[in-house]
Amino acid sequence: MNEILKSEIKFAIIKNETIAYRTFGNGQPLILFNRFRGTINDWDPAFITRLAKKNKVIVFDNLGVGNSSGTSPNSIEGMAEIAYEFIIFLGYDKVNLLGWSMGGLVVQAFVLNYPKIVQKVVLVGTGLGASEHTEYPTERFLNVATKVYNMKPEHHQTVFFTDDQKGLHATKESLSRIDNYLTKVKPTQPETWIAQGTATKNYFSSEKNYFEKIKSISQPVLVAGAKEDIAFSSKNSFLLYKQIPNSQLILYSNAAHAFHHQLPDEFGGQVERFLCRQEKTT
Repeated sequence: MNEILKSEIKFAIIKNETIAYRTFGNGQPLILFNRFRGTINDWDPAFITRLAKKNKVIVFDNLGVGNSSGTSPNSIEGMAEIAYEFIIFLGYDKVNLLGWSMGGLVVQAFVLNYPKIVQKVVLVGTGLGASEHTEYPTERFLNVATKVYNMKPEHHQTVFFTDDQKGLHATKESLSRIDNYLTKVKPTQPETWIAQGTATKNYFSSEKNYFEKIKSISQPVLVAGAKEDIAFSSKNSFLLYKQIPNSQLILYSNAAHAFHHQLPDEFGGQVERFLCRQEKTT
């Protein structure tokens, strides 16, 4: 984990702006798409360490986020376009994608708009386009995620972990690892939150009807969620699993929105096995 904490920040030039990113490990590239307000410093290094055992893990900040320059796109499709340009800049023609929360929405738009470059997909604690069954983030989540400027440990527990002693312990353990990154990153600014919030709302109500469109995803997809997630409920994970033809589902009890930070080795191992598995051809 020490190498993860010491990793240097690199920069890509996209549309005359700079995109901050870090890389870890070796193997097939695995691009991580972050949550609402998240930066490259908000991935738990224990989870990154587990993923990097057999993958080249790449974390990046979209425009306007963290140490990246520019202005955040106010659409999920716009974020996916920047991500595509970033991957092309890195020189990859085939990648695996992992998206957490809002990042999972961006990954869905990405794989629909740029399917040829995508090999496998992992959707972590995320949602899907609007339908009569879609469950949206709770008021409890939104009251912290969109209104609290400097999040304290108790805010992190509310948003990301369970509301009990086990959740408090997981919060402290994860934050202690995250806080040890040697190179600091600027926190996401309110103007970017607003753009991200607009993008998420518009995705849910888009005339492009992403709920129906994801039925056309042909890549293998691992969907994972948690029983006590107040941002994107496990019902949404089940709906994603039902809608995407070539998918499998993992649900965790006694865990919430950051279950992959609470269970970095367990879920990281599941991701590794999914990505390493040879798919049957017909």
